[in-house]
Order: sequence, then structure tokens, then C-alpha cells
Amino acid sequence: MRRLQLFEFNEAAWLPGCLRALITDYLVCLCRVTRAFHQRLPLLAEAIRHAPRQDRIIDLCSGTGGAWHHLAARLDRMFSHRLKVVLTDLYPNASYQEASSDPHRLKFHPRPIDATNPEDQLEGLQTLFNAFHQFPPAQASLVLKRAVDQNQPIAIMEMLQRRWAMLPLIVLTPLMVLVLTPFIRPFRWNRLLLTYLLPLAPVMISWDSLVSWLRCYRPEELLKMAQRLDAPHYRWEAGSYWYRGAPVTYLVGYPLTSEAPLSAAGQAGAVAAPAAPRAGR
Repeated sequence: MRRLQLFEFNEAAWLPGCLRALITDYLVCLCRVTRAFHQRLPLLAEAIRHAPRQDRIIDLCSGTGGAWHHLAARLDRMFSHRLKVVLTDLYPNASYQEASSDPHRLKFHPRPIDATNPEDQLEGLQTLFNAFHQFPPAQASLVLKRAVDQNQPIAIMEMLQRRWAMLPLIVLTPLMVLVLTPFIRPFRWNRLLLTYLLPLAPVMISWDSLVSWLRCYRPEELLKMAQRLDAPHYRWEAGSYWYRGAPVTYLVGYPLTSEAPLSAAGQAGAVAAPAAPRAGR
């Protein structure tokens, strides 16, 4: 299947916050129910251990926090120190901080953060959950380059696979929205009205699910994108798997050296650790 760059409601600047929350809160619920990302927590922990700063995670394009509401505490158990997760978004919403399930561990950054902007210096493992597919190839490369230029590890994880095997899940999305809506938190009456009385939520979420499927990068595409960065001091791993009925595609990269790469003029005497890209399933 060829990748298609189409429109999603979730990334539209004109979409009111209450309607965007219908989509982002649903994704949080779906992550909580499936626990789809748990299988690669050891890989995330390994990336954190190679970070210049090992106590902080910078989540980009967070929405309402996505997977971190249930991943943070579980990942925390793998370290002797407490991890802090900074949730950032191009359209931040201060009300999300009040609704956080763990306000002491999860902090929402107050100002807009563009995942492609190299001027935003935020140290820590940089993560994107269910958001990387929104970037066309040129911008997606900038997201990876930003992390490499700042010598920070990065993890891309999507509850998506651009394969025909995922089509039944796309077809069933409206039904899943109807079933899961009563379990979405925080509870809001307008969500019930916009799901069962005026079905905006099923329509928007179904459309965004279809488009996300068509826009998702495959593991081999992610690896090629990473390899073009010419960062020999980085190790990259990409792959896909199914867990509890949920498809996942991922790319994780981290520096094998404690310092940023030297400039071209100063690399003559430098020996970089080998960084073999890997594809996993």
C-alpha cells in the first residue's frame, strides 16, 4: 500500500478544543484498554539510560497525554529514581493538567511546542505516541533530526500498521467508539451527546482512524529515514507487532556516546561506537 498524506480533524487548527478532546480522550482510553505499548517498555528504558538526562521524558504532540497516563508508573519501576514526563503540544490546553491522573509525575508544558522546531531545547527522551504519521516525510525527518542534533534519544510509537490486516479494525471503529465512550475519562455529558445523539465523535474518530492508517509509516520506511540522518553514533531499532488485538509500529533511536557528534572538521580523530540499525517484530 502506498502512503497517502490526507487530512485529519485532530490536527486542524480551527477545530474547537471540545471536539479535539473527543478524539484525544478516545485515544487515551484505547491505550489504557489495550496496553499495546507495554511490550516495548524495556526498549524505552534502554533509550532513557543512554540519555544525557535520565530523569525526564519529553512527550511531543501529547494531546491529553495519551499513553503516558498508564505507562509512566510502569516505566518508573524500572529505575531507582523517579521519572518526570513533560507533555507538550502545538495546541496546549491548561485544563488537561487538572484532569491528569498523576499530576506529580505528568506535567503539561504551558506554551506551544513544535516537534520540528530545533530552537525548542527540551532535554530527555523525546517520544511521540500516535502522532508521527501526521508529519509528511520532509517534516518527519526534521523531528528525528531535531533529536539527533540535540543528542537526545527518541521513540516513535503508533497504534497503527499500514497493512491490509488492519482494515477490519478500521471498519469496526464506529462500533468501538460507541462501546468505549462510557468508559472514557474524564466523564463529560457533552461527549455522550456528541456520540449517541449527534454522532460527531464516531464520524471524526472513524475518519481520523482511516486516514491515520493510510498515513502510517512502515518500519522499513522509518529505518531509511533514520539512516539518512548520517548519525553513526546512534542505534536505531524499528519493528511492528500485535498485542491484545492492537497493531503497533515503532522506531527507537538513542546515542551510544555520551557527547554530541563532533563537527566535520573535528571528526578525524574521533571513533564512534558502531550503531547497527535493526528491524524487529
